[in-house]
Amino acid sequence: MSTSNFDSPSQKPLALTKDGARVLATAQAIAISLGQKWLDSYHILLGILESGDSLGLQTLARFAIKLESLKTRLWAYVRLNAKQEQPPQEGNFYGFGLTADGARVMAATVQETEELGLDFIDSRMMILGMLRTADSQAGAILQQFAVRAGLFQERAQFDKSTPSATVQPVRPRRQVLGPSGTVSFSPQISPIFLLLVAVFAALGYMLFKNLGQTGPLTFAFVLIGWILAVSLHEFGHALTAYLSGDDSVARMGYLTLDPLKYTHPVMSILFPILFLLMGGIPLPGGAVYINRAAIRERWQLSLVSAAGPLATLLFGLLLLTPFMFGVSNETLMTHAAFFQALALLAFFQIFAFILNLLPWPGLDGFGILEPWLPPSILRYAYMLSGMGIFILFFLFAYTPFGRMVGAAVWSVIEAISLDAATSAFLGFKQFFFWK
Repeated sequence: MSTSNFDSPSQKPLALTKDGARVLATAQAIAISLGQKWLDSYHILLGILESGDSLGLQTLARFAIKLESLKTRLWAYVRLNAKQEQPPQEGNFYGFGLTADGARVMAATVQETEELGLDFIDSRMMILGMLRTADSQAGAILQQFAVRAGLFQERAQFDKSTPSATVQPVRPRRQVLGPSGTVSFSPQISPIFLLLVAVFAALGYMLFKNLGQTGPLTFAFVLIGWILAVSLHEFGHALTAYLSGDDSVARMGYLTLDPLKYTHPVMSILFPILFLLMGGIPLPGGAVYINRAAIRERWQLSLVSAAGPLATLLFGLLLLTPFMFGVSNETLMTHAAFFQALALLAFFQIFAFILNLLPWPGLDGFGILEPWLPPSILRYAYMLSGMGIFILFFLFAYTPFGRMVGAAVWSVIEAISLDAATSAFLGFKQFFFWK
């Protein structure tokens, strides 16, 4: 195949939108970070997933798939391919060099664009080109995740009016913090987060004053507190990523503490709450999508993963402050319901901190080690990531592993304060008031 730009044979040339150019720039940054020059379809699909607000990612989010699993599997594949000699350049698309695999996908993208009567190419068209090229690397993995061309085209909702577009190639650049041209943001705390804080404080006041039924109030207090904790946890990831060079987290709203920005209806809300109610196991539920291509240093990637658990630990220690500074026995007895709920919420934070540090695929402990692990290990680890949360729950519920971790958490709480450990133990009875 000649190294052409895949120019449209129609009279009006196809335009590459800003969305499409940004995706290809991200894909090239990923390739360059792995020592590769040309883009294959893995790079392009990963560029779509790592460009947090891309139209292709927004469309894929309408499918019942775990995008984080798709992304981590793609990272494993591109890292494995980076160990091999890259094929020669076989095509060129708006200044971006392509391998034969990438060239086939972009040729299909152009063909699909013209058949739909459009005069522009964005990241949605690129995914459609991958799906129409089932033998491409990206097409094959999308098929494995049950993404089909017809349904994707339907959910993409293409509009034939040309959006603001550019036909000039956008070169990848690394966003850095400082006066030399960074993407800045104005910190704005989400009204939803502030409302939850107000409700949390009101529930705490009612427990402190012994107003209402202790059981339901404890349940609501701990549950709202858990949602606030997840927001702080994910904010820690996002802020560290931003300071490390990933400005996409600001565009995605991850720096607002809005819990809705961090949630997936099933994986972030339903399953964690069910696991918490079934066994008191605080499985992590939030998620932020980090553009790893914008973060060059491995130690920074590890720090991004560690920042979430650190935020969880700090929140837990803040909750334990009254116990650490020796609240009197009289006060503990007079306001027992409040201190029991407070200690139980702190217990869940310490539990989540220790749990998240386990080197298990899908947990932050694995994320800390991930940049330093060889591809041979990563390949098998990513195979477990899709079912990781279920396997982990099984281990906790039906093996001695859960008791071992639980004992370690109780030991930490007791080392901080025996009163806190006792209050947390009594708080369990109030939390599960229906039993």
